[in-house]
Amino acid sequence: MIDLQKAKEAFDVYTSAYDPSIPEIRLKLVHTYEVVSCMETLCARMQLSREDSDLACLIALLHDIGRFEQWIRYQSFVDYETVDHAQFSSDLLFRDGLIRRFLDTQRYDTILAAAIEQHNKYQVAPGYDERTLLFIYLIRDADKLDNYRVKEEESIETLLGVSAKEANCSTISPAVYDQMDRQELIYSPNRETPLDVWLSYGAYTFDLHFPESLQYLKENHWIERIFGRLSPTDPATHRQYEHLKARTQEYIEVRCSSY
Repeated sequence: MIDLQKAKEAFDVYTSAYDPSIPEIRLKLVHTYEVVSCMETLCARMQLSREDSDLACLIALLHDIGRFEQWIRYQSFVDYETVDHAQFSSDLLFRDGLIRRFLDTQRYDTILAAAIEQHNKYQVAPGYDERTLLFIYLIRDADKLDNYRVKEEESIETLLGVSAKEANCSTISPAVYDQMDRQELIYSPNRETPLDVWLSYGAYTFDLHFPESLQYLKENHWIERIFGRLSPTDPATHRQYEHLKARTQEYIEVRCSSY
């Protein structure tokens, strides 16, 4: 069986090698435990078994374990400029043998590896069985749910690389506007402006798999809170921005109506 307390203690030992006074390291430490918290909420709402809940929470604990070494090596979390952090995390755990610090048995290794490797992908790769997909979608949802908190708490400059004023003066690219208007997850290469990047965070909503995740968004008013951090200055862009906010809220309402 899974000993979550032992795994958390092992995680603390592993991450103690990384300086928490570095803002980027601190960010990922906080994110990890907040994703675990989101996962606990999802599992409780979905009434999963103790075994499945523990496995899901272990995945949440380990899903970004490669982020710490990624920052030390590259001083960046931009995957396309460095490494795919999901695959890097899986390699550290299963190719380099780090997983045995957190879990004695090999019983869950296949599911753990698949869920960690797929948690950041634009689309889930085909070929997984139903049980594996459960955990893939759980970690994808829990990870996105905590990202709403991150996008509210961190400064606009940290998140976008420009000031809020500069972001508000930017525009929305046609490809991003059309994709979000269709209520789709934004394809990262389509993002050209700070507003494009910001909207892509709100568009995480369209990739949430479980109705319990969308209900969590609704209860916490995350879309209103995230969209409220910016207000485009150009009138036409502002109207587009408000329309996309309404489309996102509409999606949540429709998906939650039968919850």
